Amino acid sequence: MLRPTPISIALAAGLAALAASNAPRAAAAASADDRVKLATVEVRAAAAPQADRDAPPDIEDGKLNAGRKATRIELDAQPAVAGDSYRQLLARAPGLLLSEQPVPSHYNVNYRGLGDPHESEFVTFAVDGVPVLSDWFGYPTLYFTPPTQQIERIDFIRGASGLLYGPQPGPVVNLIRRGPSVGAPASGRIDLLGFGNGGGALYAESAFGGAGWGAFASAAHQRGDVDRVNSDFEVSSGRLSGLWQPSDDASWWVDVSAYQSGSNEPGRLTLAQFLDDPMQSTTPDNRIAINRVDLRVQHQRAVGDASQLTAKLFHWTQDRWSRRATNRAPGAAPPAFTTFDRQKFDVTGVDARLLTEWGENHSLVWGTTLYASNSPRTQSRGASLRGPGRDGETPRFVQDRENAYGALFIENAFRFGEWTLVPGLRQERLVMRIEEPLKLASLRRGAINRSFGRSETLLGFGATRMLGADWRAYANVSQGYRPMRYDDIGNPTAELAGSNDPAPARALNHEIGVRGRFGAQGAIGVDVSLFRVDVEDRIEQRLVGASDVERINSGDARHEGLEFAADWNLLAGDAEGDALLLYANGSLLDARITRSALPGLVGNRPQYAPERVLRAGMLWRGAEGHRLALTGTHVSEQFWQDNNLGTGSGAAALPATMPATTVWDLAAEWPLDGGRTVLLAGVQNLGDRIYSTRIRTDGIEVAPRRQAYAGVRIGF
Repeated sequence: MLRPTPISIALAAGLAALAASNAPRAAAAASADDRVKLATVEVRAAAAPQADRDAPPDIEDGKLNAGRKATRIELDAQPAVAGDSYRQLLARAPGLLLSEQPVPSHYNVNYRGLGDPHESEFVTFAVDGVPVLSDWFGYPTLYFTPPTQQIERIDFIRGASGLLYGPQPGPVVNLIRRGPSVGAPASGRIDLLGFGNGGGALYAESAFGGAGWGAFASAAHQRGDVDRVNSDFEVSSGRLSGLWQPSDDASWWVDVSAYQSGSNEPGRLTLAQFLDDPMQSTTPDNRIAINRVDLRVQHQRAVGDASQLTAKLFHWTQDRWSRRATNRAPGAAPPAFTTFDRQKFDVTGVDARLLTEWGENHSLVWGTTLYASNSPRTQSRGASLRGPGRDGETPRFVQDRENAYGALFIENAFRFGEWTLVPGLRQERLVMRIEEPLKLASLRRGAINRSFGRSETLLGFGATRMLGADWRAYANVSQGYRPMRYDDIGNPTAELAGSNDPAPARALNHEIGVRGRFGAQGAIGVDVSLFRVDVEDRIEQRLVGASDVERINSGDARHEGLEFAADWNLLAGDAEGDALLLYANGSLLDARITRSALPGLVGNRPQYAPERVLRAGMLWRGAEGHRLALTGTHVSEQFWQDNNLGTGSGAAALPATMPATTVWDLAAEWPLDGGRTVLLAGVQNLGDRIYSTRIRTDGIEVAPRRQAYAGVRIGF
């Protein structure tokens, strides 16, 4: 039983105060400008009040954003981000923890201490409203994002992501790209960058259109070498996108993209190696490669006078291949073999939702999501550490994995005067199957051939109330869950007991806050909230008998705290249109494990749950396109294991914690020739800090050191 804490008491009191502060007024007839309308294929709302200037619209892309804490980050306010630096890209996203590593095909993010950030398994990353994880369910990892130069804005939506995008107890980070526009005049740009380590990057795009149609094309390539032996990488991507609008109330959008990355892995270090020489490599032969192709078709159309259908068909294939040998100190004898691991993903899904305006001023969204994936995995070993093939000569195991998923959902935004009330319901069914044509020979258990099915009901409720013209109070309670992964139900290298069948871990999110702007022309903005996340039935591993293991639901945790964001435009109202924005944001977190079947965990801080994640900086944007950004990130001390202990001893020891660290980045854009030519420059990790925000069982990950770059953008 979870005991009340000061934060939970404050949340309960705040919800009561919000509900009691003013009874909902009777609905009044809304004018045409006040209502969400469907005059064309786009859902258009009235101009947002000052309180919502930094939030996405209540309704967009067939989804209800109302009733949730949400932040919209317009990237036009800062210089272009070079080299896919997510520390700079997420500079104005409060509370997101970035666990950094030099490999560009890995993105490691968590939020509010919810789970290991490894490959962002506890945060739903989406691109243009479609999650881009390897597999939403069995392997929810992030190996792909679009080029940062192409991302136009980021929507950061809190609460359980379930009611919007399917499972996950954490938030949604939706990366929204530039794309085709009907009737767009022909235009384009080329970005050329050179990095201090000898690497370089090229990005090119072109957009054009005519009556009723638009097209967009882009290509990107980046290569480089970080600071260590065997840390070179190469990333390429391309995209073609077309928009056709045959009438004022219908549109079709087709988008095809391809991504390819190859990255060598320098390896992780023991504490002794890190202190002696953090630039050394312990895995000079390791490599990972990702190949991915995405196809999307979207159709929007008005249905009658008050409804709009948004339907998306998506398909992707992804091939994840790695070649990895055990760590070895520089100069030591090479290992006797290397391990080749290959996982393929073939995914098809559809999301269809109908938005209907009804009554005086209410909005109903209902629909379905269907999803299926096939994901074979093979592993083999070979004696040649850098052999030319993609597989070793000795097969270890083969698994055929697949899942099928279906969901029905319904949400409604009731509007009564200053109030918006948003209840939601989502019903899901997931079936996963694993079959082992080839079992690891050293295991005593039989080959796996099982199906695992789960049905889940998710509820959510949000409420907002305008407090005058410039402030909005909001509250949200929502359920989420963490579905089983393939390794939870059928780990190919473990002596799984026959009883192994864990249920999903569940989470209940509570949040209450207020956002608004004040000062001349809304120069100062504030968004502050209290939150609590109760996680129940975390999946833990225990020993059954002498050697068998079982994944069980035996752990609970609570994560509570305060999140804030503030900004001040010192030049608001400037006659020339310049802007000088000072900003600060952060999360103050108190997280504790409250129940566990494993000894010694109760009362500990969960892994990767630092007390503070703080960001601050300055953004200057000139009226003629000049941009300058100085952005800083501070992460307090954090544990990397739930037991809050280190591992090993002597030369093999790993510390219990990662020390606090603060990193600053600088970026600039300087237009010439009326803006058709733009000079680009910057320095990442300005102070050349040697640090780590990532430790795993095989060692300390060294974050990238100082990196300077310069280049030019040519527009046409």
